[in-house]
Amino acid sequence: MGPNPPQKQQQPNNNSHPIRIWEANKDLLGTMYQIMSEPPRLLSNAAGKPSCCILRVPQSLVEINGKSYNPHIVSIGPYHRGETRLKMIEEHKWKYLGSLLARTEPKGLTLRDYLKALEPLEQKARECYSESINLSTDEFLEMLVLDGCFIIELFRKFGLLVRFERDDPLVNMVWIIPFLARDFLRLENQMPYFVLLTLFDLTTMEEHKENGKSLSLLALEFFNNHMQRPDHVIQKHHNLTGMLSQTSMIF
Repeated sequence: MGPNPPQKQQQPNNNSHPIRIWEANKDLLGTMYQIMSEPPRLLSNAAGKPSCCILRVPQSLVEINGKSYNPHIVSIGPYHRGETRLKMIEEHKWKYLGSLLARTEPKGLTLRDYLKALEPLEQKARECYSESINLSTDEFLEMLVLDGCFIIELFRKFGLLVRFERDDPLVNMVWIIPFLARDFLRLENQMPYFVLLTLFDLTTMEEHKENGKSLSLLALEFFNNHMQRPDHVIQKHHNLTGMLSQTSMIF
């Protein structure tokens, strides 16, 4: 036999690639699944639901113009609760709560009754806020009673249902009231209307029922006094939404 024919040299295939089998990192998978299963730390479980109506202003907007969003003298609700710069009005809240109790306790309605009336509403009230509220039940109910009764008493005083005491600083320092009115309307500085309505109905004495002024009408009169809304607006709209929809406000 003759010599073997020369072997044809195989050219490398430039289109071939090594096969790489990718495996997910098990620790990474475990961490991601764990995070998905955890409840939100900032957002409340009700965020995005129709019941969620009291929102936080995005930090980017606060940094641009925080004065438009942050309360100036009074904290209502949990978002600005306990801030040092708002402490002064906190003392007035307790004074107003005391004056309200002085009228209702002789009728058999005590502070315990205020708290008891709001206890069934706690979860519903929490779900109104877009962020989780890091307050115990007792702290949350105290806040609702204190802030709610302060607003109601102020509305009643301006509605002439309850007289102002001569030594009431909120009367003697008239510049405070416009600031209160503005703070009551700030987005983060709110509490659920049904909480106010529950406290209002609970603490309305028989002598006040005769004049027929509802909470919404008292609120409209209070804000109209400081926003210069014409009388026909108050007469036409018997709820806050109706009145405020007719108003353009820039603070």
